[in-house]
Amino acid sequence: MTKHTPAGEGRSQENPAVGTVRQTVDLVVVLCLGVLMFRTFSAEAYVVPTGSMAPTLMGHHRELTCPNCGFVFVIGVDEEGHPPRPVCPNCGKNDLDRLTAVECNGDRVLVQKFLYDFRPPRRWEVAVFHFPGEPSQAYVKRVVGLPGESVQIVGGNVVIDGRVARKSLDELRAMQILVHDSRYVPHDSDRFPRWVFLRGAPRRRLASGWSQSEGRFMHEPVKPAPNEPDDMLDWLVYRHWDPVLNRYGPIRDHYAYNGGDVGTENVVPDLSLEARLTLSSEVEMIAIMIRSGGDRFMVRIPVKGEGSVEVARNDHKQLVVPWATPLAEVDHWPCTVMLQASVVDHRLTVTLDGQPLFQPLDYDNPFAGPPWDESPIAVGVRGGALSVSDLKIFRDVYYTSALGSIPRHPHGVNEPYQLKDDEYFVLGDNSPVSNDSRFWSGSPVVPRSMFLGKPFLVHLPGQVVALEVFGRSVYWVPDPRRIRYIY
Repeated sequence: MTKHTPAGEGRSQENPAVGTVRQTVDLVVVLCLGVLMFRTFSAEAYVVPTGSMAPTLMGHHRELTCPNCGFVFVIGVDEEGHPPRPVCPNCGKNDLDRLTAVECNGDRVLVQKFLYDFRPPRRWEVAVFHFPGEPSQAYVKRVVGLPGESVQIVGGNVVIDGRVARKSLDELRAMQILVHDSRYVPHDSDRFPRWVFLRGAPRRRLASGWSQSEGRFMHEPVKPAPNEPDDMLDWLVYRHWDPVLNRYGPIRDHYAYNGGDVGTENVVPDLSLEARLTLSSEVEMIAIMIRSGGDRFMVRIPVKGEGSVEVARNDHKQLVVPWATPLAEVDHWPCTVMLQASVVDHRLTVTLDGQPLFQPLDYDNPFAGPPWDESPIAVGVRGGALSVSDLKIFRDVYYTSALGSIPRHPHGVNEPYQLKDDEYFVLGDNSPVSNDSRFWSGSPVVPRSMFLGKPFLVHLPGQVVALEVFGRSVYWVPDPRRIRYIY
Protein backbone atom coordinates (compact mmCIF):
# COMPACT_ATOMS: atom_id res chain seq x y z
CA MET A 1 0.00 0.00 0.00
CA THR A 2 1.31 3.31 -0.95
CA LYS A 3 1.56 5.84 1.84
CA HIS A 4 0.41 9.39 0.91
CA THR A 5 2.04 12.32 2.66
CA PRO A 6 -0.42 15.12 3.57
CA ALA A 7 0.16 18.42 1.77
CA GLY A 8 2.68 20.57 3.64
CA GLU A 9 3.87 17.80 5.92
CA GLY A 10 7.32 17.75 4.35
CA ARG A 11 7.71 21.54 4.74
CA SER A 12 6.75 21.31 8.41
CA GLN A 13 9.95 19.43 9.02
CA GLU A 14 11.99 22.52 7.97
CA ASN A 15 13.95 24.30 10.68
CA PRO A 16 11.92 27.39 11.80
CA ALA A 17 15.09 29.45 12.08
CA VAL A 18 15.98 28.71 8.45
CA GLY A 19 12.48 29.82 7.39
CA THR A 20 12.79 33.07 9.29
CA VAL A 21 16.17 33.81 7.70
CA ARG A 22 14.75 33.06 4.26
CA GLN A 23 11.80 35.40 4.83
CA THR A 24 14.16 38.15 6.01
CA VAL A 25 16.39 37.71 2.97
CA ASP A 26 13.36 37.81 0.67
CA LEU A 27 12.13 40.98 2.37
CA VAL A 28 15.51 42.69 2.05
CA VAL A 29 15.75 41.75 -1.63
CA VAL A 30 12.26 43.08 -2.34
CA LEU A 31 13.01 46.28 -0.38
CA CYS A 32 16.25 46.84 -2.29
CA LEU A 33 14.49 46.29 -5.60
CA GLY A 34 11.76 48.73 -4.52
CA VAL A 35 14.31 51.38 -3.53
CA LEU A 36 16.18 50.85 -6.81
CA MET A 37 12.97 51.20 -8.84
CA PHE A 38 11.93 54.25 -6.80
CA ARG A 39 15.31 55.89 -7.32
CA THR A 40 15.45 55.05 -11.01
CA PHE A 41 11.96 56.10 -11.99
CA SER A 42 10.69 58.49 -9.33
CA ALA A 43 13.07 60.06 -6.79
CA GLU A 44 16.72 60.26 -5.89
CA ALA A 45 18.46 61.29 -2.67
CA TYR A 46 20.94 64.15 -2.44
CA VAL A 47 22.94 65.56 0.46
CA VAL A 48 23.03 69.34 0.96
CA PRO A 49 26.71 70.17 1.62
CA THR A 50 26.52 73.93 2.28
CA GLY A 51 24.22 76.48 3.87
CA SER A 52 23.47 78.61 0.79
CA MET A 53 19.77 77.70 1.14
CA ALA A 54 19.57 78.04 4.94
CA PRO A 55 17.33 78.00 6.83
CA THR A 56 15.19 76.19 4.22
CA LEU A 57 17.92 73.59 3.68
CA MET A 58 21.02 73.29 5.83
CA GLY A 59 24.47 71.92 5.25
CA HIS A 60 26.65 70.45 8.01
CA HIS A 61 25.74 72.46 11.11
CA ARG A 62 25.58 72.59 14.89
CA GLU A 63 22.47 72.91 17.05
CA LEU A 64 22.62 75.08 20.17
CA THR A 65 20.19 76.01 22.93
CA CYS A 66 20.45 79.59 24.14
CA PRO A 67 20.98 79.76 27.94
CA ASN A 68 19.34 83.21 28.07
CA CYS A 69 15.98 82.39 26.48
CA GLY A 70 15.97 78.63 25.77
CA PHE A 71 15.62 79.14 22.00
CA VAL A 72 17.09 76.36 19.83
CA PHE A 73 18.99 77.52 16.75
CA VAL A 74 21.64 76.28 14.35
CA ILE A 75 24.93 77.62 13.00
CA GLY A 76 26.72 76.40 9.90
CA VAL A 77 30.08 74.67 9.78
CA ASP A 78 32.59 75.36 6.99
CA GLU A 79 34.46 72.74 4.95
CA GLU A 80 37.19 72.56 7.60
CA GLY A 81 34.70 72.00 10.41
CA HIS A 82 34.92 75.50 11.87
CA PRO A 83 31.69 77.13 13.09
CA PRO A 84 31.11 80.91 13.12
CA ARG A 85 30.64 82.96 16.27
CA PRO A 86 27.19 81.92 17.53
CA VAL A 87 24.58 84.58 18.29
CA CYS A 88 21.05 83.75 19.43
CA PRO A 89 18.66 85.23 16.84
CA ASN A 90 15.81 85.44 19.37
CA CYS A 91 17.42 87.40 22.22
CA GLY A 92 20.89 88.43 20.99
CA LYS A 93 22.93 86.42 23.49
CA ASN A 94 26.40 86.30 21.92
CA ASP A 95 28.99 84.87 24.33
CA LEU A 96 28.16 81.28 23.40
CA ASP A 97 31.46 79.99 22.01
CA ARG A 98 31.87 77.45 24.84
CA LEU A 99 28.26 76.32 24.77
CA THR A 100 27.75 72.60 24.21
CA ALA A 101 26.54 72.03 20.64
CA VAL A 102 25.01 69.03 18.88
CA GLU A 103 26.69 68.13 15.60
CA CYS A 104 24.26 67.56 12.71
CA ASN A 105 24.88 66.44 9.17
CA GLY A 106 23.70 68.21 6.05
CA ASP A 107 20.06 67.76 5.09
CA ARG A 108 19.34 64.71 2.96
CA VAL A 109 16.63 65.49 0.45
CA LEU A 110 14.53 63.40 -1.88
CA VAL A 111 14.35 64.91 -5.35
CA GLN A 112 11.41 64.31 -7.65
CA LYS A 113 13.10 63.33 -10.90
CA PHE A 114 11.70 63.91 -14.39
CA LEU A 115 9.19 66.48 -13.11
CA TYR A 116 10.63 69.12 -15.41
CA ASP A 117 10.24 66.78 -18.37
CA PHE A 118 6.50 67.37 -18.03
CA ARG A 119 6.37 71.02 -16.93
CA PRO A 120 8.85 73.92 -16.63
CA PRO A 121 10.30 75.12 -13.32
CA ARG A 122 8.15 77.72 -11.55
CA ARG A 123 9.07 80.91 -9.76
CA TRP A 124 9.94 80.50 -6.03
CA GLU A 125 10.38 76.73 -6.49
CA VAL A 126 13.42 75.01 -4.94
CA ALA A 127 15.20 73.07 -7.70
CA VAL A 128 18.26 70.84 -8.17
CA PHE A 129 20.33 71.32 -11.34
CA HIS A 130 23.75 70.77 -12.85
CA PHE A 131 25.94 73.81 -12.15
CA PRO A 132 26.65 75.31 -15.59
CA GLY A 133 30.23 76.21 -14.56
CA GLU A 134 30.97 72.60 -13.54
CA PRO A 135 28.27 70.25 -14.86
CA SER A 136 29.43 67.34 -12.69
CA GLN A 137 28.30 69.29 -9.61
CA ALA A 138 24.64 69.38 -8.50
CA TYR A 139 23.43 72.67 -7.00
CA VAL A 140 20.20 73.46 -5.17
CA LYS A 141 18.73 76.99 -5.36
CA ARG A 142 15.40 78.76 -5.71
CA VAL A 143 14.10 79.70 -9.15
CA VAL A 144 13.27 83.42 -9.40
CA GLY A 145 13.59 84.40 -13.08
CA LEU A 146 11.78 82.62 -15.92
CA PRO A 147 12.52 82.47 -19.68
CA GLY A 148 12.09 85.74 -21.55
CA GLU A 149 11.98 87.90 -18.40
CA SER A 150 14.31 90.67 -17.28
CA VAL A 151 15.55 90.15 -13.69
CA GLN A 152 16.98 92.67 -11.25
CA ILE A 153 17.58 92.78 -7.49
CA VAL A 154 16.30 96.09 -6.10
CA GLY A 155 16.05 96.88 -2.39
CA GLY A 156 16.27 93.20 -1.46
CA ASN A 157 13.37 92.27 -3.76
CA VAL A 158 13.26 90.40 -7.05
CA VAL A 159 12.02 92.73 -9.78
CA ILE A 160 10.67 91.09 -12.93
CA ASP A 161 10.13 93.22 -16.03
CA GLY A 162 10.19 96.34 -13.88
CA ARG A 163 7.75 95.19 -11.16
CA VAL A 164 8.30 93.45 -7.82
CA ALA A 165 7.69 89.70 -8.02
CA ARG A 166 5.11 88.86 -5.35
CA LYS A 167 4.70 85.60 -3.45
CA SER A 168 1.55 83.70 -2.62
CA LEU A 169 0.76 83.07 1.05
CA ASP A 170 2.11 79.51 0.82
CA GLU A 171 5.30 80.71 -0.86
CA LEU A 172 5.75 83.42 1.76
CA ARG A 173 5.32 80.96 4.64
CA ALA A 174 7.84 78.60 3.07
CA MET A 175 10.50 81.31 2.81
CA GLN A 176 9.95 83.53 5.86
CA ILE A 177 12.71 83.68 8.49
CA LEU A 178 11.92 83.76 12.21
CA VAL A 179 13.05 86.93 13.98
CA HIS A 180 11.40 86.60 17.41
CA ASP A 181 9.30 84.00 19.22
CA SER A 182 7.47 85.23 22.34
CA ARG A 183 7.41 81.72 23.86
CA TYR A 184 11.13 82.07 24.64
CA VAL A 185 11.41 84.88 27.17
CA PRO A 186 14.96 86.22 27.70
CA HIS A 187 16.24 86.39 31.27
CA ASP A 188 17.19 90.03 30.65
CA SER A 189 13.73 91.04 29.42
CA ASP A 190 13.18 93.14 32.56
CA ARG A 191 16.15 95.34 31.62
CA PHE A 192 15.55 95.22 27.86
CA PRO A 193 11.86 94.42 27.25
CA ARG A 194 11.01 93.04 23.83
CA TRP A 195 7.34 93.98 24.29
CA VAL A 196 5.88 97.13 25.82
CA PHE A 197 2.29 98.11 26.63
CA LEU A 198 1.02 101.47 25.37
CA ARG A 199 -2.35 103.10 25.76
CA GLY A 200 -3.11 106.73 25.07
CA ALA A 201 -1.25 109.50 23.27
CA PRO A 202 2.55 109.86 23.65
CA ARG A 203 2.15 112.87 25.95
CA ARG A 204 -0.80 111.43 27.87
CA ARG A 205 -0.12 107.79 28.64
CA LEU A 206 -2.92 105.87 30.34
CA ALA A 207 -2.96 102.66 32.34
CA SER A 208 -2.75 99.61 30.08
CA GLY A 209 -4.70 96.40 30.51
CA TRP A 210 -1.86 94.25 29.12
CA SER A 211 0.31 91.90 31.18
CA GLN A 212 2.79 89.15 30.36
CA SER A 213 3.36 85.74 31.90
CA GLU A 214 5.77 83.10 30.53
CA GLY A 215 5.51 84.14 26.91
CA ARG A 216 1.74 84.68 26.94
CA PHE A 217 0.11 88.12 26.90
CA MET A 218 -3.21 88.82 28.62
CA HIS A 219 -5.44 91.84 28.26
CA GLU A 220 -8.09 92.86 30.77
CA PRO A 221 -10.48 95.78 30.33
CA VAL A 222 -9.54 99.01 32.08
CA LYS A 223 -11.71 101.85 33.29
CA PRO A 224 -11.93 104.57 30.63
CA ALA A 225 -10.25 107.88 31.47
CA PRO A 226 -12.23 111.14 31.42
CA ASN A 227 -12.77 112.39 27.85
CA GLU A 228 -11.19 109.23 26.47
CA PRO A 229 -11.98 108.71 22.73
CA ASP A 230 -14.40 105.89 22.00
CA ASP A 231 -11.97 104.33 19.54
CA MET A 232 -9.03 104.17 21.99
CA LEU A 233 -6.89 101.05 21.50
CA ASP A 234 -4.61 99.33 23.99
CA TRP A 235 -1.39 98.34 22.21
CA LEU A 236 1.06 95.46 22.62
CA VAL A 237 4.18 96.81 20.87
CA TYR A 238 7.21 94.82 19.71
CA ARG A 239 10.69 96.29 20.24
CA HIS A 240 13.37 94.60 18.17
CA TRP A 241 16.68 93.74 19.80
CA ASP A 242 19.44 93.62 17.19
CA PRO A 243 21.33 90.36 17.88
CA VAL A 244 24.54 91.55 16.21
CA LEU A 245 24.71 95.16 17.46
CA ASN A 246 23.33 94.09 20.87
CA ARG A 247 20.90 97.01 21.16
CA TYR A 248 17.46 98.08 20.02
CA GLY A 249 17.24 98.76 16.31
CA PRO A 250 15.44 97.96 13.06
CA ILE A 251 15.14 94.40 11.77
CA ARG A 252 18.13 93.57 9.56
CA ASP A 253 19.10 90.63 7.37
CA HIS A 254 20.76 88.62 10.13
CA TYR A 255 21.09 84.85 9.69
CA ALA A 256 21.72 82.83 12.82
CA TYR A 257 23.19 80.18 10.53
CA ASN A 258 26.01 82.58 9.52
CA GLY A 259 26.82 83.64 13.09
CA GLY A 260 27.71 87.13 14.21
CA ASP A 261 30.67 87.79 11.90
CA VAL A 262 28.80 88.20 8.60
CA GLY A 263 27.69 91.77 8.04
CA THR A 264 23.99 92.59 8.42
CA GLU A 265 23.84 96.18 7.21
CA ASN A 266 20.58 95.80 5.26
CA VAL A 267 17.34 96.85 6.96
CA VAL A 268 14.53 94.50 5.92
CA PRO A 269 11.21 96.16 5.03
CA ASP A 270 9.25 92.92 4.44
CA LEU A 271 7.83 91.67 7.76
CA SER A 272 5.15 89.28 9.02
CA LEU A 273 3.28 88.61 12.24
CA GLU A 274 1.70 85.40 13.49
CA ALA A 275 -0.25 85.02 16.74
CA ARG A 276 -2.91 82.87 18.39
CA LEU A 277 -5.71 85.02 19.85
CA THR A 278 -8.32 83.90 22.37
CA LEU A 279 -11.11 86.48 22.51
CA SER A 280 -13.90 86.96 25.02
CA SER A 281 -17.35 88.10 23.93
CA GLU A 282 -16.64 91.60 25.31
CA VAL A 283 -13.85 92.34 22.82
CA GLU A 284 -15.04 95.02 20.42
CA MET A 285 -12.10 95.26 18.03
CA ILE A 286 -8.60 93.95 17.37
CA ALA A 287 -6.04 95.83 15.32
CA ILE A 288 -2.63 95.34 13.73
CA MET A 289 0.01 97.97 13.04
CA ILE A 290 2.84 96.95 10.75
CA ARG A 291 5.56 99.08 9.17
CA SER A 292 7.35 98.46 5.89
CA GLY A 293 10.08 100.98 5.20
CA GLY A 294 8.49 104.42 5.35
CA ASP A 295 4.97 102.97 5.12
CA ARG A 296 2.78 102.41 8.17
CA PHE A 297 -0.28 100.19 7.81
CA MET A 298 -3.15 99.98 10.28
CA VAL A 299 -5.79 97.24 10.05
CA ARG A 300 -8.86 97.38 12.32
CA ILE A 301 -10.92 94.18 12.58
CA PRO A 302 -14.33 94.47 14.27
CA VAL A 303 -15.63 91.59 16.37
CA LYS A 304 -19.16 90.15 16.18
CA GLY A 305 -19.83 91.75 12.80
CA GLU A 306 -20.11 95.31 14.07
CA GLY A 307 -18.82 97.14 10.98
CA SER A 308 -16.29 96.09 8.35
CA VAL A 309 -12.51 95.74 8.21
CA GLU A 310 -10.74 99.10 7.84
CA VAL A 311 -7.28 99.49 6.31
CA ALA A 312 -5.21 102.67 6.45
CA ARG A 313 -1.83 103.41 4.91
CA ASN A 314 0.03 106.32 6.47
CA ASP A 315 -3.27 107.42 8.09
CA HIS A 316 -5.07 107.45 4.71
CA LYS A 317 -7.99 105.03 4.43
CA GLN A 318 -7.58 102.42 1.68
CA LEU A 319 -10.35 100.95 -0.41
CA VAL A 320 -10.23 97.16 0.04
CA VAL A 321 -12.54 94.37 -1.11
CA PRO A 322 -13.63 92.27 1.93
CA TRP A 323 -13.46 88.51 1.45
CA ALA A 324 -14.33 87.03 4.86
CA THR A 325 -15.71 88.05 8.25
CA PRO A 326 -15.01 84.98 10.44
CA LEU A 327 -15.45 86.84 13.74
CA ALA A 328 -19.00 87.76 12.76
CA GLU A 329 -19.99 84.09 12.67
CA VAL A 330 -18.74 82.98 16.10
CA ASP A 331 -21.40 81.17 18.19
CA HIS A 332 -19.37 80.17 21.25
CA TRP A 333 -17.17 82.39 23.40
CA PRO A 334 -14.33 82.56 24.14
CA CYS A 335 -13.08 81.73 20.65
CA THR A 336 -9.53 81.13 19.45
CA VAL A 337 -8.24 82.22 16.03
CA MET A 338 -4.85 82.29 14.32
CA LEU A 339 -3.97 85.76 13.09
CA GLN A 340 -1.40 86.30 10.33
CA ALA A 341 -0.47 89.66 8.84
CA SER A 342 2.31 90.55 6.41
CA VAL A 343 3.66 93.40 4.33
CA VAL A 344 5.93 91.63 1.85
CA ASP A 345 6.78 92.43 -1.77
CA HIS A 346 4.70 95.64 -1.59
CA ARG A 347 1.62 93.62 -0.64
CA LEU A 348 -0.44 93.76 2.58
CA THR A 349 -2.23 90.55 3.54
CA VAL A 350 -4.20 89.70 6.71
CA THR A 351 -5.76 86.32 7.46
CA LEU A 352 -7.71 84.72 10.31
CA ASP A 353 -7.45 80.92 10.45
CA GLY A 354 -5.97 81.03 6.97
CA GLN A 355 -8.87 83.02 5.46
CA PRO A 356 -7.86 86.35 3.87
CA LEU A 357 -10.02 89.12 5.34
CA PHE A 358 -9.78 91.22 2.18
CA GLN A 359 -8.25 91.14 -1.25
CA PRO A 360 -4.48 91.66 -0.80
CA LEU A 361 -3.59 95.34 -1.01
CA ASP A 362 -0.84 95.80 -3.61
CA TYR A 363 1.11 99.01 -4.05
CA ASP A 364 4.08 99.91 -6.26
CA ASN A 365 4.96 103.27 -4.73
CA PRO A 366 6.68 102.62 -1.38
CA PHE A 367 6.86 105.76 0.74
CA ALA A 368 10.29 107.07 1.70
CA GLY A 369 9.14 108.49 4.99
CA PRO A 370 10.50 108.77 8.55
CA PRO A 371 13.60 106.79 9.56
CA TRP A 372 13.40 103.20 10.69
CA ASP A 373 12.64 102.43 14.31
CA GLU A 374 12.75 99.38 16.55
CA SER A 375 8.96 99.01 16.85
CA PRO A 376 7.69 97.86 13.45
CA ILE A 377 4.78 95.68 14.66
CA ALA A 378 2.02 96.01 17.27
CA VAL A 379 -1.27 94.30 18.20
CA GLY A 380 -4.12 96.41 19.59
CA VAL A 381 -7.43 95.66 21.30
CA ARG A 382 -10.48 97.57 22.43
CA GLY A 383 -12.91 96.15 24.93
CA GLY A 384 -12.74 93.01 27.06
CA ALA A 385 -10.43 90.14 27.87
CA LEU A 386 -7.99 88.83 25.27
CA SER A 387 -5.13 86.33 25.38
CA VAL A 388 -2.26 86.26 22.88
CA SER A 389 0.09 83.28 22.60
CA ASP A 390 2.57 81.85 20.07
CA LEU A 391 3.39 85.39 18.96
CA LYS A 392 6.08 85.33 16.28
CA ILE A 393 7.77 87.93 14.10
CA PHE A 394 9.20 86.96 10.69
CA ARG A 395 11.10 88.65 7.91
CA ASP A 396 11.34 87.86 4.22
CA VAL A 397 14.55 86.94 2.41
CA TYR A 398 16.54 90.07 1.56
CA TYR A 399 18.59 89.52 -1.60
CA THR A 400 21.95 91.27 -1.33
CA SER A 401 24.17 92.83 -3.97
CA ALA A 402 27.43 91.41 -2.57
CA LEU A 403 28.82 88.00 -1.67
CA GLY A 404 30.48 88.45 1.72
CA SER A 405 33.47 90.76 1.38
CA ILE A 406 34.54 89.43 -2.03
CA PRO A 407 34.45 92.12 -4.74
CA ARG A 408 32.25 91.00 -7.63
CA HIS A 409 30.41 92.48 -10.60
CA PRO A 410 27.00 90.97 -9.91
CA HIS A 411 24.52 90.03 -12.60
CA GLY A 412 21.06 91.54 -12.37
CA VAL A 413 21.90 94.07 -9.65
CA ASN A 414 23.11 97.32 -11.18
CA GLU A 415 20.96 96.74 -14.24
CA PRO A 416 18.34 94.17 -15.33
CA TYR A 417 19.53 90.91 -16.85
CA GLN A 418 17.54 89.71 -19.85
CA LEU A 419 16.83 85.97 -19.97
CA LYS A 420 16.50 84.15 -23.28
CA ASP A 421 14.24 81.22 -24.10
CA ASP A 422 14.75 78.24 -21.76
CA GLU A 423 16.99 80.27 -19.41
CA TYR A 424 16.40 80.58 -15.65
CA PHE A 425 17.82 82.85 -12.93
CA VAL A 426 18.34 81.20 -9.51
CA LEU A 427 19.13 82.54 -6.03
CA GLY A 428 19.93 81.04 -2.63
CA ASP A 429 17.80 81.83 0.44
CA ASN A 430 20.95 82.54 2.49
CA SER A 431 21.69 85.49 0.24
CA PRO A 432 24.80 86.98 1.95
CA VAL A 433 26.83 83.79 1.38
CA SER A 434 25.09 82.15 -1.60
CA ASN A 435 27.11 81.73 -4.78
CA ASP A 436 24.25 81.87 -7.28
CA SER A 437 23.23 83.51 -10.56
CA ARG A 438 24.27 86.92 -9.24
CA PHE A 439 27.95 85.98 -8.91
CA TRP A 440 28.75 83.20 -11.37
CA SER A 441 31.81 84.26 -13.35
CA GLY A 442 30.42 82.96 -16.62
CA SER A 443 26.81 82.97 -17.67
CA PRO A 444 24.34 83.59 -14.80
CA VAL A 445 21.64 81.35 -16.24
CA VAL A 446 20.61 77.71 -15.89
CA PRO A 447 19.27 76.14 -19.11
CA ARG A 448 16.16 74.05 -18.65
CA SER A 449 18.02 70.98 -19.91
CA MET A 450 20.31 71.12 -16.84
CA PHE A 451 17.54 70.83 -14.24
CA LEU A 452 17.52 67.50 -12.40
CA GLY A 453 14.32 67.76 -10.38
CA LYS A 454 12.48 69.30 -7.46
CA PRO A 455 13.38 68.38 -3.85
CA PHE A 456 10.23 67.66 -1.86
CA LEU A 457 11.30 66.04 1.43
CA VAL A 458 14.11 66.22 3.99
CA HIS A 459 13.93 62.52 4.65
CA LEU A 460 16.87 61.41 6.78
CA PRO A 461 18.29 64.15 8.99
CA GLY A 462 20.67 63.09 11.72
CA GLN A 463 22.80 64.06 14.67
CA VAL A 464 26.36 63.09 15.53
CA VAL A 465 26.48 61.61 19.02
CA ALA A 466 28.80 59.25 20.89
CA LEU A 467 27.23 55.85 21.53
CA GLU A 468 28.71 52.50 22.47
CA VAL A 469 27.04 49.63 20.62
CA PHE A 470 28.63 46.20 20.96
CA GLY A 471 31.91 47.86 21.85
CA ARG A 472 31.95 50.13 18.78
CA SER A 473 31.49 53.91 18.69
CA VAL A 474 28.54 55.03 16.58
CA TYR A 475 28.41 58.73 15.90
CA TRP A 476 25.38 59.25 13.69
CA VAL A 477 21.72 58.70 14.61
CA PRO A 478 18.55 59.76 12.79
CA ASP A 479 16.72 62.88 14.04
CA PRO A 480 13.03 62.53 13.10
CA ARG A 481 12.19 66.02 14.47
CA ARG A 482 13.71 67.57 11.35
CA ILE A 483 11.87 65.49 8.75
CA ARG A 484 9.88 68.02 6.73
CA TYR A 485 8.38 68.75 3.35
CA ILE A 486 9.96 71.34 1.07
CA TYR A 487 7.53 73.72 -0.56
